[in-house]
Formats: sequence, structure tokens, C-alpha cells
Amino acid sequence: MGGNNMQKTVGTALAMSLAVAMMGSGVEDEPKTPPAVDMVKRAEELRKLRWGLFVCWSFATFTNPKQEWPKGIKDASFFTAKGVDTDQWVKTAKDAEMGYILFLTRHIDGFCLWDTRTTDRKVTKSPLGLDVLAELRKSCDKYGIKLALYFAEGDLKENYYPGPYTVEMKKAQLKELLTQYGRIEFIWFDNFNPPPGMDHDQTTAYCHEFQPSTLVGYNIPPKSGEVEIRERGSAHPLDPKSGYLIAEFTYPILPDRMFHPKWFYHISDEDTPSHIPRKIYRDYAQAAKNGVLFSLDVGPDHNGKLRKLDVDTLRKVGDMIRNPPQPPNPAPVSQGKPAKASSDWNPSYDAAKAFDGDEFTRWRAAKDNKSGWIEVDLQKDTKIDRAYINQIDYDRIADVATIEEFAIEYKDGDKWKEIVRGTSIGAERELRFNPVSARFVRLNIIRARQVPTIWEFQVYESQK
Repeated sequence: MGGNNMQKTVGTALAMSLAVAMMGSGVEDEPKTPPAVDMVKRAEELRKLRWGLFVCWSFATFTNPKQEWPKGIKDASFFTAKGVDTDQWVKTAKDAEMGYILFLTRHIDGFCLWDTRTTDRKVTKSPLGLDVLAELRKSCDKYGIKLALYFAEGDLKENYYPGPYTVEMKKAQLKELLTQYGRIEFIWFDNFNPPPGMDHDQTTAYCHEFQPSTLVGYNIPPKSGEVEIRERGSAHPLDPKSGYLIAEFTYPILPDRMFHPKWFYHISDEDTPSHIPRKIYRDYAQAAKNGVLFSLDVGPDHNGKLRKLDVDTLRKVGDMIRNPPQPPNPAPVSQGKPAKASSDWNPSYDAAKAFDGDEFTRWRAAKDNKSGWIEVDLQKDTKIDRAYINQIDYDRIADVATIEEFAIEYKDGDKWKEIVRGTSIGAERELRFNPVSARFVRLNIIRARQVPTIWEFQVYESQK
């Protein structure tokens, strides 16, 4: 998403029709002073929603070859959705214990997913012929899920049909969204190439004119509004000095490669595995712990439905939220014990991070290394028969099989002896082996495609 905007059209005839529509809608140049609202309280209410489903559906879904920022599309007929199932979206969110839907109303292609009066570049002029936002509002009310909106403030220049997106159109569209579709919890503004004449603070004030309790955030500076937007960011706590009341972060359910995010469904990704439930749950748990909103992006397909793979993943995350994974019993004998490594990326990624029991810290080898080891001192000879390795990549390249060959070893005198060897770990793996008595144990990464990174390596005392 990061900087997606679309721009629309204003030929002479359209400008005249828009002016008439604007007069009828009562849009004013300057917003009125909104009634007083306790925004701190509103932020607390929003925080209780915890996480939500970010639904991205637009021209990009139907591009071939795949484009996240489609250019040069002239009219709404490009949006060839065969149907839409907003009940499925919202029911999936409900099953995942989500509190809200964050819906993309307008991307940088200028296509509007509601029945706007400002342009024909809208879903009701597409073959689908349906106000998707209105249907979503009904589904949210049906299942008791709150509604938030994503809105791109401008267009790519290649999408100016027949002319640039204007501040008058922006005002008219925001008024429609904030007066015709019920209560909106927050608005996520994508601020790439916005029309001149209306800055962040003016936009925030304009939104508050219609819904004073709606929180506002922007993914591009300068700071304005109440929500710190962290596009493809993390769940770290909000800095009290930031001036924001709440933070929200988001990333797509489809793992990306080399920082090319997949915000929209594409037919080429139909069978691409999503992030594993365990990773998503960990991000959810950290966000909930830090009071940060987590919006997980899932794109509907050509039939207006979420992929079965994604639905199944989200249901599994919902199960984890209802029945949180319990720490191992008994606890690993390696947790919190002295550790060292062949090398460290820097002191923040030292070997101890792999044995601290915190799934949000990690050991990482020094730059350019494709092998290495981490060693733990159990401080006395201990009979062990089980190990757990977690290499989930929290840099959004989840469950990449980085490690290609490894061995778990123990020290016998001055020599290291192999306990078990493997060729892959995946995201996480538990290994059982014949009991051995050892004080020093290590994970020896013999070969890896990238710099080895281990979130957790723990060994367990044999109960036999």
C-alpha cells in the first residue's frame, strides 16, 4: 500500500456535475468546530478491539500480469468480480476473534468501492454493480464487528481519467463515507500524491466534522490525527512522547519476498501458503500485550471471497486466542542458562536471546555468515531427549527454510558428538532422540541460504 493513490477525472462536464452534487450535499470549504469528544477514552475503546481484518480489493486483484499499483486503467469495467461475500469476510473475522474490519474504500487507481456520486469510476458501474461498502456495513452489523476505512488521498498520474483528482472530490467522497455508512472507528489515510489545498490537519478536522469520535491516522508524515500508522511495521509499544493516542500496524497474510508486499489477491498466488498461524498469533499476542492494533491484510479473490487457505489459517489463530498455547511442562532445562555463539549480528542479537524463553527476541549470526552455532551450558550433566528449534522470520518472510543442514551436538570431553542431524527446520521443529547425558549442548548450523537466525533453541530433560 505504502503510497498508493489514484486520481480521478474532472473534464468540464464532470466538473459541472460535481459542483452540482457538492452543492446538494452541503460540503463546505471549512469544517465546523466539532463537538468535544474524549479522544483518550475513544482510543481506549478502540484498543479493546485488539486486531482486525484488512480487506484489500480493487483493480489490482484483476491485473495480468500481477500489479500492486495498476496504471492506465480507464474505467470501472476492469473490475470484473463475479460476486462478493461480505458475510464470509466478517464471519471469518469473527471466528478469528477480530474486533473490526479495515476496508479499502479507494486505492491509488481511483476506483471507489462504494456508490459515490463523484465519479463513474466506482464499483456500482462495474460488472458487479453493487455497493460493496453498503453490503459490508450490513455484515458487520449482523456479526457485531466494527468498521474502519482505508482511503487513498490521491492517484498515480497514469490514472488521471479524464483529469486529476481534486480536493473538492476528496471532500465530497469523505463526506459520503462518514455520513452514509454508519459509525467508522478509524480512518487509515494513504497519503501518496494527494491533491493540493488540504493538508493532514485540515483533513483530520474535516473528518471530525462529520464523525468527531472517528480516529484518524496517516502513513506518511507530517504527524496528524490520533493513530500512528505503521505500514508493514511491528507491535512495539507506542512512544508516550509521540503525540499519538494509539498505534496500528499491518502486513499481508501472504509472505513477501525481498520486501515486495502482496496486499491483493492474484490468481498466481492461489496456492501460495499464508503466514503460519503460530507467527500470526505471536504478532497478535505481542500487539495485545502492548496495546497496539494489528490489522492483518487478506485480499478477496475474483469471486469476492477469501481463499480457503486464509480462512483456515485465521480460524486456527482464533483457536489459539481462545485457548492460548501453554508453555512446555516441564520447562526446558536450557532456558536462561549461560550461552555463547560462533558470532553475533550485534549485542542485541547475542546467543542468550535464543535461550531466554521470549519468542520475540532472537540470535542472529554476523553479517554474511551462512553457518554458525549457538551453545548452552546446562551447568550440570543432564539427561536430555528432546529439542525445539524456532526460526520463524519476523521480517515478513515467514517460514522460509533458511537452514539447509544442521546438527544438535553435545560435548564429550573436548569433542563434540552428534545427537541428531537434519536438512531442514521449516518455521519451527521439535526433535526427539535417544537420551544422552550432557552439560554443554549446541545447535550447529552447517549450511544456510541466509544469515542464520534462531528465535528459540531449547532442550528438555528426559522424563524416562
